[in-house]
Amino acid sequence: MRDLREPTGEQTLLRVGAVSAVIGTLFQVAAGTSQSVQLGATTDIALATLAEQPDWMWPVVYMGFIFGALLWMAALVALATTLTEGVAWALARLAVVTAIVGVTLHAVDGTLNAVVLEGLARAWAAAPVGERTALVQDGDLLRRVLDGTWASVITLYHGLPFVLAGSAVALSRRYPAWLGWVGVIGGSGSLVVGIAMLLGVQTGLAVPFAVVLSLFMVVLGWLLWTQATSGVAESAMS
Repeated sequence: MRDLREPTGEQTLLRVGAVSAVIGTLFQVAAGTSQSVQLGATTDIALATLAEQPDWMWPVVYMGFIFGALLWMAALVALATTLTEGVAWALARLAVVTAIVGVTLHAVDGTLNAVVLEGLARAWAAAPVGERTALVQDGDLLRRVLDGTWASVITLYHGLPFVLAGSAVALSRRYPAWLGWVGVIGGSGSLVVGIAMLLGVQTGLAVPFAVVLSLFMVVLGWLLWTQATSGVAESAMS
């Protein structure tokens, strides 16, 4: 006979989602804070700056971004399981689908930074001065690619999924409406910033909206955990 105090599958998923929301936020914030190296406007300066850093730094920072993004997606999956009716149900599942696309872009961007850009910087540092021009040209192309992948991450991971998830929360009766609007604000701002970046306009507002999204995820994590805990208590009493 199953112990009624033992969590059900849904309660376990809620707990996993809660932990993923909080720990994912810690990874995202830690990676963003650790990305303190300013690479510079020109590629030769960027390669020289990276070459001066420890070999592990750049890969660890971007692996932190990727891992944090995966954890946030897990939290959005848990959120979607709690919204079972009407428009909120549809929006939450669309948020998960778009987050999958965004995580994929996050992985591509992080891998290019952690492996390709880092390796190019080491090759530039080891090359004779006369052979560095070709590496700088390769770096120019790579940085253009990274501008595009990062703008896509802002648009399709920090932006659209959270507009959808925040709207789902705001329209549901299971969560505070104000929390949903926090997600909508963070997601909408990121969406606008990402589109502007794709058009070549740098606004410098990506970080403030990322902070708003972090707040949304931490509060969501707490609510998911509360629901899982209260569910176990109700099962034990019934």
